[in-house]
Amino acid sequence: MFRLSPQLKAKGEKAEADFRAWLNRSGVAFLYVEQSPVTVPNAFRGRIKRPDYLVGIPHAGSLAFDVKAKTLYEGFFLFELGEVQKLARFAKLFNLTVYFACMDTESDDRHWWVPLTDLIHRKPERRGKRLVLVYPQAEAHPVFHNRSFLDAVFDMNVAALDR
Repeated sequence: MFRLSPQLKAKGEKAEADFRAWLNRSGVAFLYVEQSPVTVPNAFRGRIKRPDYLVGIPHAGSLAFDVKAKTLYEGFFLFELGEVQKLARFAKLFNLTVYFACMDTESDDRHWWVPLTDLIHRKPERRGKRLVLVYPQAEAHPVFHNRSFLDAVFDMNVAALDR
């Protein structure tokens, strides 16, 4: 089983706490998804990955977010292939739209949203011993913390129309 170093674990916990604080400031309904193994049916253990947050969109439904403390590598975010595949299974089972919320480790004023659907069709690349999916920061949606969650959703939808 893969174990994170204490430093990486602390970065991830800070990223989740920062995202939660932003959601609280935004005043939206959200749930933190408890990650212990007993919260997954036996048949799906090791086959799905749960997102960290479910966020309610008034009169529309919910979006799911998996929060990551991400470092850019030459302008690209890297996502582990197996993790993306497991999250995609979760999204399909629960019919949810899922985003990675990549918390900017260099700045506290923004983070980046990467749609899971944009990742699952990319060709994996080998980086060291791992297969990863590479996503350009230029294609990720910037989310500024001085804007609310609902403003960010609106901005993202307007940007998608402009593509």
